[in-house]
Amino acid sequence: MKKIIDIQTKKEVIFSKTDVPMLIHGVEGSGASLFSMTVAAMLHKQGNKLIIYTAYPMAREEFMSQIIDVHGMFYLESVKDMVKALTFQTIFIQSGNMKLFKKIISKDSIIDRIIFVKNIDIIRSSLYKSITPFKFIIAGDLELARKNQEFKSAIYNTKILFSPLESEPSAVLEKYQACMRNGSQEKILKILED
Repeated sequence: MKKIIDIQTKKEVIFSKTDVPMLIHGVEGSGASLFSMTVAAMLHKQGNKLIIYTAYPMAREEFMSQIIDVHGMFYLESVKDMVKALTFQTIFIQSGNMKLFKKIISKDSIIDRIIFVKNIDIIRSSLYKSITPFKFIIAGDLELARKNQEFKSAIYNTKILFSPLESEPSAVLEKYQACMRNGSQEKILKILED
């Protein structure tokens, strides 16, 4: 699994359920996608239950390469498999299948899961009211998320900024670095390859 480190201390940063709600904001090519799947893999390895929605299948491939043991993961492609999927630790929704994602998050039995939405910038329907009752992680370019601007004013335990976000000044970063704001802490993070 990839590691996330604080560039000043060179120590590994481990995210947990207490760090959510979490925002991972970054423009295309900034490293935010790899970072977000690394956070998802980290949470999965800790035993947290997740529901993950992404627009593209490459994210699932990255997640699977980082968790290695995929036995606790279910790839949900159909409503008919929803009951079975709910018996697994992590449910990865078929990429781009927003209808299926909305169906599963309407179930009462998912209250203990972290809802992870990647590619918020290309989602064409508002998700704010649907997912904010849960522990959630939003990832993508929030500046381009026309239907989901409410997430800009949401309250997060942790914000990870790979690129500047309106009204969020950020340090000047090198490529693949991010500014993490967690309470009163601010750190510069980066991902280390295996």
